[in-house]
Amino acid sequence: MAGRFRPRRRGLVALSAAAGLLVVGWLATTPWLVDHWPWVLAVVLFLFVFVVPRWFVPARSAASLAGVEDPAARGRLEDDRLKLQNDVRIGLLQAVAGVAVIAAVVVTWQQLETDRRQLRQQLEVAGQEQAGERFAQALDQLGSEQLDVRLGGIYGLERVAARAPGAAAAAAGGAYRAPEGSGEPQGGAPVGSSGDPPSVFWGSQDRVQVFEILSAYVRTTSHRPPIGPAGPDATLQIRQPDVNAALTVLARRTVLDGDPPLDLSGSLLSGARLGWARLAGADLRGADVRGTSLQHAELAGVHLEQALLCGTQFQGADLGGAHLAGARVSADTSWPPGFDWRAAGARLVDSC
Repeated sequence: MAGRFRPRRRGLVALSAAAGLLVVGWLATTPWLVDHWPWVLAVVLFLFVFVVPRWFVPARSAASLAGVEDPAARGRLEDDRLKLQNDVRIGLLQAVAGVAVIAAVVVTWQQLETDRRQLRQQLEVAGQEQAGERFAQALDQLGSEQLDVRLGGIYGLERVAARAPGAAAAAAGGAYRAPEGSGEPQGGAPVGSSGDPPSVFWGSQDRVQVFEILSAYVRTTSHRPPIGPAGPDATLQIRQPDVNAALTVLARRTVLDGDPPLDLSGSLLSGARLGWARLAGADLRGADVRGTSLQHAELAGVHLEQALLCGTQFQGADLGGAHLAGARVSADTSWPPGFDWRAAGARLVDSC
């Protein structure tokens, strides 16, 4: 009988392990198991060692031994029964060991996931605190009398917009792409250059506030006396490096769905280098954009009413839906192929 039962030990181990996993999975959802699992394990071991083997292989009845007169034969039958019980016991204990190993792996994995979530939450909280400190520090720097400190504040605000916790990740599709058929590489390019496309910046929950602050800085500071030489050929970077830096940060930002357009109305931006700028829908009414390079810029729906556009370079720019009513242009103003600036409302003047 023992020989017939031993080949079934593997099946018993597999069945017991499967049942054990189901039970463990069910018990894992009960909070009291965390504090009482040693007692549960002790009860399971007691059942598997003392109860279940006797249930599988019970003691022989008197009727089954009625025809066995030889005491030695009776002893061999009892030994076989005990060996069967031992086989059952070994199989069950192997199943318990397998379930314990799997349960330990699962518990360890769950603990790692819990630790990872807690660490992520701690990093988010710390990141929010750091972002708030950087934001306040950048605002203080923006009001400094020293140029280098103001520049640090401008780029500090850019870092706040790019790295603040809770930022909504902007995929590459959120960046401006050159219009199809323009012959230019797809993707943006660094403002003020004609080289490779600009890198993708990450959006954040503070990004809109940062861009509004920088827009207000450009509108107000561009009317202050220039810091550097203010000759007719002086670029914005030479005249007012801080205004140029703020405008550059705004022009190369990543534009996400729902972002409000920039308000740069009335700004003095002549001589700025804004190639590939992302200024779709921007408010530039009454702005001085003379001699400004806006090549390949995203200007769809831009408001340029009453703006000064003498000598402005628009080659390759997207001016779809642009509003130019009352804007003044000169003969050296360059337009993208096919754009009808007269139909958009601009008027030609000898000089601005």
